[in-house]
Amino acid sequence: MNKPVILRRKLLFWLLLPMLILWLLNAIVMYFFAYRFANYAYDYALLDSTRDLADQLTSEAGKIHLNLSKSAIKMLVSDELDEIRYKVVRRDETLMAGDPSLPMPDTTLNPGESSVRYFTFHGQKMRIATLSFLLTGLPSDQTVIIQVAETLNKRTQLADKVLATMVLPQIVLFVLPGLIVWIGITRGLAPLKKLEKEIAARSYKDLSPVEESSVPQEVRPIILEINKLMARLGQTLEAQQRFIADAAHELQTPLAGLKVQVNLAARQSDPVSLQHTLNLIDTSAERAIRLINQMLTLAQVESGAGETIDLKPVDLAELLRETTKEWVPSALGKNVDIGYEGTDTSIVVKGDAIRIRMLIDNLIDNAVKYSPAGSTVTTKIEETEQSVILTVEDNGPGIPPEGKNAIFQRFYRILGSGIAGSGLGLSIAQEIARSHGADVSIEDAPGHRGTSAKVTFSRMPGL
Repeated sequence: MNKPVILRRKLLFWLLLPMLILWLLNAIVMYFFAYRFANYAYDYALLDSTRDLADQLTSEAGKIHLNLSKSAIKMLVSDELDEIRYKVVRRDETLMAGDPSLPMPDTTLNPGESSVRYFTFHGQKMRIATLSFLLTGLPSDQTVIIQVAETLNKRTQLADKVLATMVLPQIVLFVLPGLIVWIGITRGLAPLKKLEKEIAARSYKDLSPVEESSVPQEVRPIILEINKLMARLGQTLEAQQRFIADAAHELQTPLAGLKVQVNLAARQSDPVSLQHTLNLIDTSAERAIRLINQMLTLAQVESGAGETIDLKPVDLAELLRETTKEWVPSALGKNVDIGYEGTDTSIVVKGDAIRIRMLIDNLIDNAVKYSPAGSTVTTKIEETEQSVILTVEDNGPGIPPEGKNAIFQRFYRILGSGIAGSGLGLSIAQEIARSHGADVSIEDAPGHRGTSAKVTFSRMPGL
């Protein structure tokens, strides 16, 4: 199970993490420069010590002497934090004073030149300063090498102090912007918190659009989509409420009739009369079942019912031929001649085959139902440059002018036809046509005898 995303925490994380990384990088850089500064200062002091030793060199009769008292040596090597060693040798590496184990310089230094480098001495890392010194008036082979080395404790301690002095204020500077960022995020998310409270306070019946002007610009696309969703949900609920109201109204009459017929059957003792009443009950039950099935179909296909239609290429000509064949037995039972007139080649449209078959069934059912014995029902299909037209045509009594405007209304029945039906067939056909972007129309058949129901589909691109 995925953990819920907390926006405030996520924003704080992605805003403060770069600041923390930059702060750490800054601390590393500062420590590097602090240690470099400490090295520079103490290297300078080491070189000063080599020069101080050089000042104690004297020459007598061509020989070099180091005039260094014990107290001076003690002062030179004494230190509270570091171990200090020194060495003074001639060019030929003859030791004049100091620790002979100190390493000689890696490179030959000319008189007056100096160097400072790291080296490891008895497992300790040290810094050693080397000075090549030549007394005035002596030949170059009398050069003296003076070395002073010390461990790194003072340097590290000084670098730590410099870093602490610089980092502590920066910690405050890190915490303070973090606090400002937290306050800014809290204030920035305040409109969302307000929106949450407004939506939570709404009634479940309130599907009005959420006000967009009070929310941040970045959130408005989400609110817009929520409003569209609520509009679709409103349509769905409206369709359901309309269905429930229609069902309650339309089912009341057949169910009341069934009850009367059942009560009548209960009082009858004559077998013939009882059988007649039971036949009426059976007929009424069949009508009620058909009405319920038609209403359930309408609820399924009605615009706003919430079902997503997967539109795929459908061979409309083949579908019309097959459906027409399936209606032959029913039409013959009413002595109605039904046939298909159209091409045998494929005519493809984009749609849902099950729903389109349902549309054709309702149009044919309507035509067969209202056509008297001896009539003809014909299904046709034709193509134009932009559309495909499916036609169900009969030569029955037709529709009176006053009924043409109401023919697609639910439960509408033509007065005086004497035909029992739910009045939902054309409503179902119209809803299915709309879901496919098609138009359905009812016209007079050629010769003004009968009815022609036409459904116009858009042609698929490239076909």
